[in-house]
Amino acid sequence: MKLQDALDQVDQVSDDRVIFARKPWTLESEAEIAVFDADFRVPAEIGSRGLEYFLEVSIAIEALEVFGDRTPTTDERRALLLYYAENDAYPEWVYQS
Repeated sequence: MKLQDALDQVDQVSDDRVIFARKPWTLESEAEIAVFDADFRVPAEIGSRGLEYFLEVSIAIEALEVFGDRTPTTDERRALLLYYAENDAYPEWVYQS
């Protein structure tokens, strides 16, 4: 799966899931949605394929709440989540009308 596909699914999967992706993170990066291992780490099988922690689904859903009542486009949702995962902050453009 590509990272863009994983980002598009955050509203449809359990919030205990985690997105793992190959760096550098782009919409085309290889990705997988799974759960942490028993020690809350990247599962060995996923890590062995070069995928790293990207974002927990619950955090992605919280981050998307920044849009409030406004329905973002798919591109805006993807851009926000990519930025948030890299910077642990919201991009300035999200606050502009």
